[in-house]
Amino acid sequence: MGALFTILLLLAQPGAPSIDQVRSEPNLERRAKLAIEFAAAAERRAEAAYTAGNVPLTTSELKDTALGVELAQLAFEQTGKTPMRHPGPYKSAELKTQEILVRLADLEKRMDAEERSGIEGPRTKIQEIHDAWFDGIMRKK
Repeated sequence: MGALFTILLLLAQPGAPSIDQVRSEPNLERRAKLAIEFAAAAERRAEAAYTAGNVPLTTSELKDTALGVELAQLAFEQTGKTPMRHPGPYKSAELKTQEILVRLADLEKRMDAEERSGIEGPRTKIQEIHDAWFDGIMRKK
């Protein structure tokens, strides 16, 4: 358990927002950005937990990763802005979620077959949101 704590301390970003900070941000575009930062930090914590052998914590952090991306999606929807007309914030989120998806694929390859069930749901949800943002940005005007 001490090794996990050490790894988590090393990988924790001092500036990574908490879920409460994300939810309380009044500026919706800023909330979306914070939510993506939260998701990226949760993904790194999931990797650290898996490296330390803590599969239940890994699964919990993977759920938090998906939650962060879902909160970003909700914040973007609440702005009323579309990715086609206002691509900047969406493009930034799309690129970050692409990085998260690559890291999740790498983590999944390291996992044993019976451990992969915890990653499939969050990865699928993040992929769906990423694809929607990408398609919205690339849609012709």
